[in-house]
Amino acid sequence: MKKILSALVFVIFAGIFNFCSAGIHDYYENHPDYRLFYSHQGYYSYLYVPSIDVQEYNPPHYQIGYKLINITEIPGTNEKKWRYDSKRYNWYTKETFHLENGYWVKDDVTSQTGMAERARYAADVVFRAAYGMDFYGY
Repeated sequence: MKKILSALVFVIFAGIFNFCSAGIHDYYENHPDYRLFYSHQGYYSYLYVPSIDVQEYNPPHYQIGYKLINITEIPGTNEKKWRYDSKRYNWYTKETFHLENGYWVKDDVTSQTGMAERARYAADVVFRAAYGMDFYGY
């Protein structure tokens, strides 16, 4: 009986710890309307899929607007901020562009840096949400 009671107490405490350690990003991680856009050491961005707005469909040129929720979960900080963004695509050249200070800037997707890898992944997440297929083929 003592072993059963000990096991039961362990299961209850493990469940409480697991519930308490769940972050606010866990809701978005498991919600069908959100796709992980970026994560790094307590920072998370999720694409809000219902916000996808095809602004230009003129193959090979595409422009897609979308909404992101940015979550910060670091000790002492739990915050959420929404951001609206747009991305342009050229299917033939496999180039993508983002808005920066009102100007379209070409994404660096060819270098072997972490930023280039994130740019390729982010472009694919948005394109896949809009058209059901990958742009870069992740």
